[in-house]
Order: sequence, then C-alpha cells, then structure tokens
Amino acid sequence: MTDKRRLFPLIEKVLILIVLAAVFLSLGTLRLQRPSAPDGVEQLDGWYSMQNGQRVDVELPCSLTLDGGEDLVLYNDSLSSADASNALTTRGAVYRLRILLGDQVLYAYEDSDFPRNEQMRSKLYCTASLQGDLDSQRLSLVYQNPGDGHFQLSAVYLGSSSAVFRWQASSDVFTFVTVFTMLLIGIIALGIHIYLLRNRMPDPRFANVACFLFICAVWCALDSSLIQQLTNMSPSVCYISFYAFMTLAVPMIHFVRNTGEMGRFRSLNVCLLLFYLNAAAQSLLDYFGIFCFIDMLPVTHLLLAAGIGLIAVLMLREYARTHQREILVTLIAFAILTAGGLLAILLYWLLEISYYGVIFELGIVVFIICLLCSLINTMVANLRFKSEAIVYQRLSQEDRLTGLANRRGFEKYLTNLESGSDSRGNMALLFMDLNGLKYVNDQFGHNVGDELIIAAARCIESAFSGIGTCYRVGGDEFAAILPDPEGNEEDWQKRLEDAVRLYNQDTRHRLSIACGASLLRDETGRSKRLSDWKYEADQAMYACKQRQKEQQFTEFSSANQGREGKHYGI
Repeated sequence: MTDKRRLFPLIEKVLILIVLAAVFLSLGTLRLQRPSAPDGVEQLDGWYSMQNGQRVDVELPCSLTLDGGEDLVLYNDSLSSADASNALTTRGAVYRLRILLGDQVLYAYEDSDFPRNEQMRSKLYCTASLQGDLDSQRLSLVYQNPGDGHFQLSAVYLGSSSAVFRWQASSDVFTFVTVFTMLLIGIIALGIHIYLLRNRMPDPRFANVACFLFICAVWCALDSSLIQQLTNMSPSVCYISFYAFMTLAVPMIHFVRNTGEMGRFRSLNVCLLLFYLNAAAQSLLDYFGIFCFIDMLPVTHLLLAAGIGLIAVLMLREYARTHQREILVTLIAFAILTAGGLLAILLYWLLEISYYGVIFELGIVVFIICLLCSLINTMVANLRFKSEAIVYQRLSQEDRLTGLANRRGFEKYLTNLESGSDSRGNMALLFMDLNGLKYVNDQFGHNVGDELIIAAARCIESAFSGIGTCYRVGGDEFAAILPDPEGNEEDWQKRLEDAVRLYNQDTRHRLSIACGASLLRDETGRSKRLSDWKYEADQAMYACKQRQKEQQFTEFSSANQGREGKHYGI
C-alpha cells in the first residue's frame, strides 16, 4: 500500500507533463502548418500553368496531379519593377524546384554533395532574389515530377530579404526554443556535476545528461531549415547533424549503466559497441561511395529502437528485483522517449510529415525533465546524508565542554602528519596542563573545576588559535600544534601567560597552566619520530609544572608564615 501511495503522485506528475507536451506540440505543429506572414511579406498570387496550349489558373497552396510524366511549370506575370531586389520564397525542394525569370535561373535546388530524402527536403525553403527588368519577363517555377505525377504545392511569398528571413525563422521558432531549453538544462546539469565533484560526491549521470542534451541540441539546430539555409546547405553541417543523431544514445546508455546496479548487464556494453560500430561502418561506406548516409538511416533508426527496447527490458528486470523508485522513474522517462521516438519515426517514414522532428524534440525535453527530477531528488538526499555525516564527524572530534577539538581529532591529525611528515615544514607541539584542578574540584566542586577548564580553553585559544590548532586531549590536559612556528618556547609560553594573566585579573579562582613545547625537526632539519616528539613536549611540560610549583611554594611560604594562606588553584 505504501509503494502505491508513493507511485500515484509520480504517475500524476508524468501525466501532467505529457498533457503539457501535447499542448505545446499542437501549438508548434499548427505554427509549422500555417505560418503567418509578418509585415513586409505577402503571398504572391496570379499563378497559372499551360495545358494543351490553354492557360489554367492555379491558386496556391494546392494539390495537383499530372497524367503524364512531365514536370510541372507554374507561371506568373504579376511582377513589376517595384518588386526588384525583393526575395521570393516557397517550399519546393522535395520536387527539386527551379526558379526562373525569363531564361535566367534565379534558384535551383542541388543536393549532389549530400543527398537528402523527401522528408529532409520538405522542410527546406527555396529562396531567390529578384533582379533585373521584372516588367517584361515572366516568372516560372519548375517542379520535377516525383514519379506518380502528384504535387503538393506550398504558397509562394514575396517581400524584402529581411522580412522573408524573419518569416522563415518564425517557422523554426519552436525548434530553437527547444534547443535553447536543452542547452540551458545541459549547462545546469553540467554545473551540478562539477559541484558534486568538488564536494566529493560524484554522480556521473549528471554529466551523461549534459552530454546527451548538448548532442541533441546540435542535432536539432543543424537539422532545422533555417540553419540549412544560413549555411547554404553545407554538406559539413549535414554530416555533423547525422553523426550527432547516430551517437544520441551513447550518453544515455552510460546513464543507464551508472544507475543503481545496471552496470552489471554486459548487454549494455554490447549495445554501446554497436552504436560506435554503426557510426564507423556508415562513415566508411559513405566515404567509398557504396551507400549514402541517407540510405543507411533506417539502420540507425532500428538500432535506436532496439537499444531503447533492450534498456526497457533490463530496467524492468532490475525494478522487479529491487523496487527502487529511481529505476522506476528512469523506466517511465525512457517510455516517454520511446513513445516520442516511435511517433516521430511513424511520421517520418509512413506519413512523410516534415515536422516529425518536433515530436521527438519534445519527447527528449520531457524525458530529460523526468530524469533530472529523479537525479536532483537523489542528490538532495545524498547532500543531506553527507551534511549529517559531516556534523556527526565534527561532533565526534569536538570536546563538548570547551568546543575545542578532542583527543580523537588530535590523534587523527598526527596520523595524517605521520603519513606525509617529510613533505611538511617544521611544526611545534605544545602540551599544557592545569595546575591544581584536583584541589579545586575537592574544595569547591566539579562545577568550579569545569569553569577553570573552560577558562583554560579560552586562554589557550586566545594565545594559539591564530597560529595553530588547539585540542583538549584529557581532563585537564591540552595541546596545540603550530605549523611553521615563529619564535621559540619562551615566546609561546609568554603568549599563554599573557592570556592567563588577563583572565586572573577578574576571577575568584586563580588559573595556572603549565606549558612545554617541542619542534618536529631537530637542528639538522631531520624529522623526529612522533613518539619522540610527543615525549619531548610532555617532559618539557612537566618541567614547567615543577618550576611553577616550586615558585608558588616559595611565594606561599614567605607570604603566609604562621597562618592559613589564601587558596590558590595550584
């Protein structure tokens, strides 16, 4: 019952995403089907064809069918000198359109450097710049017969070059919004990956997501009609677009391998190898002219479908074994991507619809949002766990009474020091001990004794926290480690005595601390063994303690002969 209660909100969120995706898709598709012309662009009417010597008016857009195998030629006599330097544009690359002004060829579709199929050509605009004497010449559009004699003709638009460009760009606005979204999410994912690396909580799946989105963004952008036109349908752009499409699945296979224990499935490695071999084999076949990239596109589609199917099966098996929510979310995300991919392939191959890419692009965005939501939830949980672990670790190495690092922290520091002592400079170790704490505890109680311990900690902090690390290593025992120390033992003792003297100016119970020091390296610069280093500091501290007792005893005897003296914290 608990698992079902957790699952229902997740399914609800996914359904909401799918509904929103459908709405955006409908809006984007409608925009692609019926683009509205901006100011400065108008539809050019007055087209006609010649059939059996008779003029037949043609109103674009429309569908025409010719009985013979001849090409379709449309004519227009409505141009005037006012249209000079304007641009004429329409979709006709699928019929290898040629635009002529009289006998002058203004535009002719060519794809000999990189052959495209009908679906790719149907997205392209054919644009010509009108020049010369327009009053005395007839405009002609020549459409190559596709074989069945059926033509699906688009409207022809006329306007200034800048206005036509804006109108064409508006047809790809949905694609570029999607590309921008992919890049933005990819940058965020990459930033999270770097943040986790710096905090020693690496999760390579964020890098996998970022890589996938960057590849998708390249493919979507370069596959758009606007980029094709801006680059003059450069073959290099088409090659990059195809390679991006062929390697789309690679980062996602890595993502799946890095999820849970999915890396144990060797079939994922085989699938990954097949995608690399596919790209390499198609490159060789295209290079030697055996097959063109466009002829081998079904192989990539089949490989993508097989890869996603394999991932779905493996993740179903893993979820049945572990019932991990992370596996379930990833599985749902891949189901959304699969649905978008299959629908796009259906539109591409069976219906030959030009806006097939919009559906796949939208599926990618929804897919990534699902994955990132799961990853971020996992990251937050890991960060919370690490924060708690850091707090527990700090508390385990902190003395609760004084707030100084405790003996565990002191020993850990020495252990780390021992593993790399030769690479460090000189260091000073100070051992300190309260004088007369037992007397204070017996006479005034442990509360007063604790006050003296806290006062000693504050004095030691005041003296050494700016130049080293202070520790409480026992009941009334303290230590300080000073890296690259300046001065000598007398200087350090004076710093401590000044802090103690300041405290004793306003207190009922006088504080006295013995201090001894030792340097890590001897006069020759050689590092001492840690046991010798600690022993020397300990002996120096006891020597100081003995001197202070003798001095206090002398002062006590001379000042209090024959009567009870004041109590000292000695």
